[in-house]
Amino acid sequence: MLSQSGPTTAAVLTADEQGIVVLPLNPEITFKLKKEKELFRKKLKAFLAKPYSPKIGKGDILEIYIYETPPAVFLSSLSSQGYGGGVVSAVLPPKIVDDEGYINIPFVGRVKALGKRPEEISREIERKLAKIANHPQVIVKVSNFTSSTVTVLGHVKESRRVPLGYNTKTLLDVLANVGGVTSPINKTIVKIIRKGQSITLPLEDVLSNPHLNINLKPGDIINVIYKTKSATILGATGRNMELEFEAKGISLSQALGRAGGLRDDIAHAKGLFVFRFEKREILDSLGIKYKVHTKDGRVPVVYRLDLSDPVSVFLLKEFELKDGDIVYVSTAPAVQLGKFLSMIRDIIQPIFMIKVLSR
Repeated sequence: MLSQSGPTTAAVLTADEQGIVVLPLNPEITFKLKKEKELFRKKLKAFLAKPYSPKIGKGDILEIYIYETPPAVFLSSLSSQGYGGGVVSAVLPPKIVDDEGYINIPFVGRVKALGKRPEEISREIERKLAKIANHPQVIVKVSNFTSSTVTVLGHVKESRRVPLGYNTKTLLDVLANVGGVTSPINKTIVKIIRKGQSITLPLEDVLSNPHLNINLKPGDIINVIYKTKSATILGATGRNMELEFEAKGISLSQALGRAGGLRDDIAHAKGLFVFRFEKREILDSLGIKYKVHTKDGRVPVVYRLDLSDPVSVFLLKEFELKDGDIVYVSTAPAVQLGKFLSMIRDIIQPIFMIKVLSR
């Protein structure tokens, strides 16, 4: 009959009878939950790679410069430019690597470019020109690495393919190449997809931690996502609200602080709960048995924190909320008793006054 904002502490603690796992938060469980970050680090390690060293592929466009020392025998017959000391040079029209991996050089013929570096092609052309030119020197530049690209999508100024080259190798290099992101940095995540595997990085962490600014590989897909994470705060707190937080995450202490903390007049110190659908793998790693789970492998779990224990203050800082969590603070039993006594008083007092007045 008494009004209340949610279940009592005792009612939540009996939820395990309905198949919901109720776990008291202690240092052991709290720090084991952080092992999910260790899984992330292992996943990140698989994505770490050495800086991409561009090699020429099909469709790449090459610029070729040929120099000949005097007496210039070969280039003097071509449209060329003279330099001091009698050195003559020529710039060939841009050469596109064909489907077979070759380029065609006048008076030299077909030269294989596929899989080679520019300096290797330079030496090959010099070797072939040595028969018809006087001490030729050749410089090969790649003007466009069209064969070594990554694809950038999502909340960026320009979604397109970006060639990986000598100056564009890392995640931030590529994002800068497309003009940057269009969403708030603290609410942006970057998903990198590589050969069927993927990893998600908060952009704010990438900017503050150079280790996360990973080197990319040809064929990578970069999806920039504007992601608002939120948790719902209910019960005996300063404010009941849906709390949006940063993509990199938020601790339980930060969430309660933003919600105005616990109401010291009605909150139950032993009744702080976090309702969450937890991954089965995490409960398996904790050795926790469960009866029910969803089709996608998530288990309904209630984490309980006893704020009357001084250790809980440290656990508040270490426990991280996840997107979709519900934080609930139950009211103290004495509050319900006070409501009951108040109701009885409201019923008895008029009767008592009527009796007094009737005398």
